[in-house]
Formats: sequence, structure tokens, C-alpha cells
Amino acid sequence: MLNILPEPILKYLIDKLPPFTGILMIKTSDEGIVSGWYGNPTDYLDELPVEGADISEMIPALFGMIPPLVVPTVLSRIQTREECIADIHIAQDESTGEFWIFFVDQTREVENIRQLLQRLNESHLNSGKVYTGNPFGALHLLDYITFEKHPEGNFSLVGDTPPWFIELTSLDLRPGNKIDLADIFPFIDVFVIEADNFWKENHHGNLKSGIWTENSPNGKAYYLNAYAINQNNDNYLIIRPLYQEFDDEQDLIQRAREQSLAFEKLAKAERKLKELLDYKDKFVSIVSHDLRSPVASVLSIAQVLNSDESFLSHLSDFNREMINNIQEEMVRLLDYNDKLYHWSNLELGNFEVIKSKVSLLELVAGAERTATPKLIDKGLKFMTNVPAKLMVEVDKTLFSQVLNNLIGNAIKFTPEGGRIEVIAIDHAKTIRLVVKDSGVGMPEEVAQNLFEGFVRNSTQGTHGEKGTGLGMGIVKKIVDAHYIPIVVKSVVGEGTSFVMEIPKN
Repeated sequence: MLNILPEPILKYLIDKLPPFTGILMIKTSDEGIVSGWYGNPTDYLDELPVEGADISEMIPALFGMIPPLVVPTVLSRIQTREECIADIHIAQDESTGEFWIFFVDQTREVENIRQLLQRLNESHLNSGKVYTGNPFGALHLLDYITFEKHPEGNFSLVGDTPPWFIELTSLDLRPGNKIDLADIFPFIDVFVIEADNFWKENHHGNLKSGIWTENSPNGKAYYLNAYAINQNNDNYLIIRPLYQEFDDEQDLIQRAREQSLAFEKLAKAERKLKELLDYKDKFVSIVSHDLRSPVASVLSIAQVLNSDESFLSHLSDFNREMINNIQEEMVRLLDYNDKLYHWSNLELGNFEVIKSKVSLLELVAGAERTATPKLIDKGLKFMTNVPAKLMVEVDKTLFSQVLNNLIGNAIKFTPEGGRIEVIAIDHAKTIRLVVKDSGVGMPEEVAQNLFEGFVRNSTQGTHGEKGTGLGMGIVKKIVDAHYIPIVVKSVVGEGTSFVMEIPKN
């Protein structure tokens, strides 16, 4: 339906009308002759609209209203058939001159008002007084706005809205519609708690609030006051503006309230952001876990094809190079996927540090074995200076990952013929562990931000190796969980050292 509506009519429908389930739309000429309709006419009319008929013959209230004097025009609470009350909106498509008439059901809201009036009338029969209207329904004429408090905690407008309220908020508030009053007046929350106690104890008279300020979209400040009233067990909240100057003390109190509200909003935003970040990390963890199997399968196939000389002998040089590229890219993708999985789980805190005493030399030797293919490929010299009897108390699996990432990073940024050293120095309270390379080094500003987690633009290695931007973030998470300080020292053109102080106790 929406794709057949002219743009100005669609804009009016979205911007000016409430959620439009059940709306009836009738299109007419500028003389009120029906040319089409959309929706369910039986909800609003006794008969179906007929093309070519005069709209005023079906809805007498529209007699002489097409064309209207003002566009758009709203006719409030028109009885269009028995037991149906509707707001009628008349808008125009200026490009064609046609008019669109919207019928919005208000039967329930009108019935709610009738019930309220009935309760008020019944409550005064014994005193000989019968109200012909809501006792607060006309207060808008005195610049007050009135709300009724409902048992479930929300409010609904009673009567009409005064001009100042319309200027203060763009909210299209309708009588009977239930709302959260704090959405309109954020400072009212505290007073509503006091008012609830006032209403529960069934006090007579009224309870007066303090003064607070609300700002309109054009920057105008309104000083407001509220009253809680109990009228025959019906609870009302009345708000009025105060047109007078205020002293410095009152202004200071208001500023304190505004600051408190700002902190509250910031805290809510922080909680929401944390929820979103947790959701993001969970999503990444799930996806990277599920991707591992298909990526590993493709890598296995590529490795089998690359090792089958009979198969390769039937391929051109170009095709053999393509299969080799597939294998290399799958190795890189699998490495990236594994690091992404570990990083997301570290961010979520989905790990437990289980420490045990292990040989530091054995941990370094294990990391060297893992790195040997890359060391050979780049012709790098790997040297170890770690005492054989030196023991450290760490989580073996997690700390091995730290060494793998640091050594892998050193290989990436060390040119052919360079060297990588792992040195351990036994001090009184700590064991200093250094992973040092003779690579390209890095500028100071890069070194300072190296452990910030995910790095969007990872630097390529000396052989064009592509990084993930995750390795150093993983290292930092793990060493922090072990309470192990780590620093990076680097000089451009001379190399980089990562220094950790592993506590003995």
C-alpha cells in the first residue's frame, strides 16, 4: 500500500498520525468526489465508499469541508457511524490537487473519558452535586496540564494541552493515551514517588512539588511546579508554569538537578554500551568458532593438492601458483580466525587462569618449534638464553600463546638474515623475560598504542606478511590476567624488545 501513496501523503501519514494499523484512507477530488480508498471501511462507515460519489453524502460532517480552508485540517472525535468515533485528517497532494482523508479510531479513548466522567458524577451524587464534565478537564484554559495516575504506574492526559506544553514538546499527546510521564518531564520522577505515598494514604488537599526547569526546542526555559491531588480515590497530577524571576539559590538547585540527570543518562548509556559490546564479542566468538571447521577443511584440501605431484604435473604454472596462493591465504585466514576467537573470549572474560609451575625453557622451546617453519623461510637466527632450572608459575596454555604471538610478531618485522633472542634474567622477586629482535622497529607513537586491542590498520611484515591486528591485544589480556607487567622498547631501524617481569610469588 505504501508504495502507491504520493510522497507528501506518505510523509503526513508517518509524521502526523499514530501507528496506522486500522486506518481508513479515502482519496477525493478537490470537489469531494471519491476516486479511491484503502483500508477497512466497515470499521468506520455503514457502507462502502463508491467511486464517483460525494464524500459528504457518506459522512455529513465533511459537508463543505472539501476543499478545506486550511491544509491539513483535523476534525476531532467525529461520530462516523454508531459506536464509532474517529479523528478525521484531511491532507492534500499538491502535485495533483487531490485530497486524502484519513480516519483514525478514537472510540476507546472517548469511552475512557466517558467512564471517568461517570465515576466522578457518581461520586458526587450523595452531596447533591453532579459534574457535567471532568473537574480538571478545563484547567488548560488557565495554563495547567492535567494527568491521571493509573494503578499500573503510568499516566494519561485529562482535557486538552495548554499552549506552553505544545511549545515545550513536539509530542502529539492525546487524552486517554497512557504514557510514562518521565519521558516528557525527566525531573518529575522524584516527586511522583512522594505523590504515590500521598495518594496511598488517601490524603485530602494537595501535595506541592519543588520548582524545576524544562527547555523548549527553541531554547526557551520554563519553570514548572506540580501538584498531586486525590479526588474521590482518583489520583491526578497537575503541572503549571511559573512566570516570574527566580533567585540564585533556586537556579543553583536546578543546575544540581540537571547535573544529576546528566550523570544518570550517562550511566544508562554506559550500561547500554556495555550490553552492546558484550553482544558483539559473543557474536564474534560464535562466528569465529563456527568458521574454523570449513576454513580448516579448505586448507586441508589445498595442502593435499599441493603435495600431489601427479596432480600438479597436469597443471600450468599459473594454476599451480593459484593453488599455492589458496593454501597460503587459508593458513592466514585460519590464523586470523583463531586469534579472533581467542580475542573475543578474552574480551568476554571466558577464560580461567590455572597456574602451575613449569619450566620456562620448555615453554620457549615449544614456541620455537611452532615458529621454526617461518624462521627457516626467512633465514632468521633464533637464540635462547634461558637457565634450564628456571621455573615460572603461569597458565601453561595461555602463556604459550603469549610467547607464540611475541615471537611471531618478531619474525614478521625482522628482515632476512636477522636474529631473534629470548632472554631470561633471574632477579630477587621477579624473572625478567625479554623477546628481542633486530627488525625494523617502530615509532614511539605506534609503540605507545600497541596494546590497545584491535588495530584496524595492521602493518605488513618485511616479506609482505599480513597481520590480524589482534596479536598484541591478546598478549596484553593474558599478561594482565597473570598480573605480569609488559613494556615495549623500540628504535626505528634497530629492532624491538618486549620486556615482562614475571613475579616469583
